[in-house]
Amino acid sequence: MPNTIKPSLEQIKLINEYLLFDSPNEEQYDNITFLATQICKTPISTITLIDTTRQWFKSKIGFTHNENPIEYSFCALALSKNLDFIEIPNLMLDEEFSGIGKLNGLEENGFYASVAIRNEKGIPLATLCVIDYESKKLTNDQKKGLQILGKQVEALFKLRHKNVALLNNYKLLSEQYEALKQFSNRVSHDIQSPLNNIISLITLFREENETSFSSSEYLDLMIESSSQLKEYVTKLLYYYRSENQIISKKDFNINEIITTTNSILNPKKEFKIESTFEKAQIYTDPLALTQIVMNLVSNGLKYNYSTIPVITFGFNETTTSYQLKISDNGIGLSETEAASILNNSASIAKKDRFGNYGTQLGWTTIKNLCNKIGVSISIDSKVNEGSTFILSIPKEVNTLSAS
Repeated sequence: MPNTIKPSLEQIKLINEYLLFDSPNEEQYDNITFLATQICKTPISTITLIDTTRQWFKSKIGFTHNENPIEYSFCALALSKNLDFIEIPNLMLDEEFSGIGKLNGLEENGFYASVAIRNEKGIPLATLCVIDYESKKLTNDQKKGLQILGKQVEALFKLRHKNVALLNNYKLLSEQYEALKQFSNRVSHDIQSPLNNIISLITLFREENETSFSSSEYLDLMIESSSQLKEYVTKLLYYYRSENQIISKKDFNINEIITTTNSILNPKKEFKIESTFEKAQIYTDPLALTQIVMNLVSNGLKYNYSTIPVITFGFNETTTSYQLKISDNGIGLSETEAASILNNSASIAKKDRFGNYGTQLGWTTIKNLCNKIGVSISIDSKVNEGSTFILSIPKEVNTLSAS
């Protein structure tokens, strides 16, 4: 059995972007293989794609099956040579191609010629080939005709690539529209509640302004409702910024985030923020990760009835990712509550240490930023014991510094 020639991982990744494998027959491709057989006077022509185990025919003339094992592939061997055009007048006399010819039932004769189908960067992705059971040679005009048809295949590939990108963009925009629609529904509900409270409290204040105690109590409640609205609007702004934030990754020390978080959220040293490591160098977007961490720490401090709320940072790494752990000694979450916020399906109906309910906006911002920088998040939590949020940050190479 001949040595199996497989495409590179880069080639497989690139050709998969076209969504061609196992796609339906298309007339424009079939027209090209038909013309190839007529120009080159061969019974067989194919447009062939190769992956790790098979050759698959986007179009074929001369047989009925859609694919066969890569070991039977003349085109895999042709692609490996990275030539624009290749012609083997007698397959069974060629040292490399004869073994594949035997697998395909050839004995003494056989002919093969192909042109490479390349992407815009010149990387070969497929072949347009012609095959005959008899040995032969193409004329110059036949070679030129096959090469012209190859360019037509390249043009079809390029158009398909653009269409796939447009479909992906449409899908992304549709998902964003649906998320925006759900988000607006949540905003409508959450913003009306404190506003309704303010209106009701003002009405009561006006009706009972002769009673100083009641008036003072209503004013306190008005201030509380107004504060809730202010916090909500602030989170709304953070969410908007996260939606439009441009990601810029670089190498940095994660302790910088801890220092920033401590100075902003704990200026009066009312809480304890500590870490179990001295230095951790990672590569990601520092601004996005800072916003994620500050949201998690803020929740850990707010949903915390301990005399001294404590936030502890931990860090370790695997072969593929860094893991940043943020633990608190707060109220904790049940499994149902943890699953609910991870799925972004509902806010937790609990008051924080200041008597306010959450709005889910902070968590929506966290999830949005995590998705943007490729960070996955999990929760390990027990009710009345606290929560640990685990951020898995993929290891990436800083190509700028590496070069």
